[in-house]
Amino acid sequence: AINGFVNWLIEGIPTVVFLMILSFVVFGGSHISGTWISIIGFTFIFGCGMYGMLKVGCDAIPRGQFEASTALGYSDSQSFFKIILPQAAKHFLPIYKSNVVSLIKETSVVGYIAVQDLTKMGDLVRSRTYLAFFALIAVAILYFVMEAVLVFIVNRVQISVDPRRRSRDKILKGIVEAE
Repeated sequence: AINGFVNWLIEGIPTVVFLMILSFVVFGGSHISGTWISIIGFTFIFGCGMYGMLKVGCDAIPRGQFEASTALGYSDSQSFFKIILPQAAKHFLPIYKSNVVSLIKETSVVGYIAVQDLTKMGDLVRSRTYLAFFALIAVAILYFVMEAVLVFIVNRVQISVDPRRRSRDKILKGIVEAE
């Protein structure tokens, strides 16, 4: 119950407001840098998203899968990591990919808590050169490259867990076929 409430609360607050609450209220009297506050804030935000994704993915797997793995002698953690999670990954990886993209885009607001990020650097270049176009296009390209690399990695993972998209040799790796 408390997990659901915390998840609902953190996901319901806009990112910039959540970062400002962490910076000026929660850690207001401490000497923690804005970078660490950003890391803590985005960890909470992404963790809440992951909790929801894992819950949706695991709920899509029939309970009988867990019971069968227990009957085969697997522990709870072995059942989860060897049986449930590989099947659930197929369901939550598309959501994960979109959350990664959103998280990268959301990092552009950390300038509100005095963190030097790509957007802030673009503003500094723009203020010194008076050339808004090139600074903003450079920032956009850098964000796009970061997003593209991470989406490529998630796509590779998605292919590796989807049995329909893997080769027969990889699926049967380590299994000796009867003649």
